Amino acid sequence: MTMRFERVARMIEEINKGRYPNVEHFCREFEIAPRTALADIRYLKEDMQQEIKYDKFHGGYHNLNPTKELPQFNLTDGEVFALTLGKEMLSQYTGTSFEPLLRGAIEKICDRLPEKVKVDVDDIKCMVKFHSKAVIPISRKMFLDLNRACEKTLPVDIIYFGARTGDTTERTIYPYRIVENRATWYVVGHCTLRNALRMFALHRIQEWKLRNERFRVPEDLDIDNWLESAFQLEHGDQEQTVRVHFQPLSARYIRERRWHLSQRLEEHHDGACTLEFKTQNLEEVKRWVLTYGSDAEVLAPPALRDLIADELKLAAARYRNTPTA
Repeated sequence: MTMRFERVARMIEEINKGRYPNVEHFCREFEIAPRTALADIRYLKEDMQQEIKYDKFHGGYHNLNPTKELPQFNLTDGEVFALTLGKEMLSQYTGTSFEPLLRGAIEKICDRLPEKVKVDVDDIKCMVKFHSKAVIPISRKMFLDLNRACEKTLPVDIIYFGARTGDTTERTIYPYRIVENRATWYVVGHCTLRNALRMFALHRIQEWKLRNERFRVPEDLDIDNWLESAFQLEHGDQEQTVRVHFQPLSARYIRERRWHLSQRLEEHHDGACTLEFKTQNLEEVKRWVLTYGSDAEVLAPPALRDLIADELKLAAARYRNTPTA
């Protein structure tokens, strides 16, 4: 029912534009069967009290009273969710192979939340808005295969392109979980090539094959703890304490968020602050610190301070030169 409520609201908008849309138009627009379109039109007439008539001369429908608003109708809490949060989340994946999967998931949420509420049609158009990000396309079959491998504890042979090194390698992974971060999907698993827990971006897996055998998940494995140990996403080998001093302007934004579970925030009398946290990957922190420009100064560790200094020197040298193009 969720998608129907949204569809009929759009159908009446099309009719009210005075362009005389017909059943064929609705079938193309909403990818529905003719009998579904006719049922929706009947629903608008009988249940939504819209004065819709078919005009033989124009070969389509028009509304005798286009200013008449749609009445309130019952939606479940789940349907409200689907028409707001769900609708906007879908906008990030519209046109990809994951759209039907997400639509199905939203419908299941609706089915599990039966409490009724009253909603105006206009209210469901802009309750919540997500800023859509650039979605990296991945194979739907790969996603489903890796998800099955995680569930059934099946080893997977992959050919993987490493963006940092530029190398393509063959390896076997024991996948534990699929995670999403900033519109990018990853699989977390034990890598037999590195003999360590690693994270692989799905869009960089060039080939994959599930093995017809099972692996044993270590009893002491704590994926949540491992994921939370990273500053944002990337991991390394040695945990280090990072301290970054922020000038007053950027400090206002820093103190608004919790950046890491281990963080400590030290306030200064001039409005500045110093953020301290533990992480394993300095390269990831380096990229984050650079987004704050001269407002951020790394105090520790010395290795990260050197990374930042070298990066800024290189950038300054390039800006002193004449652009090449």
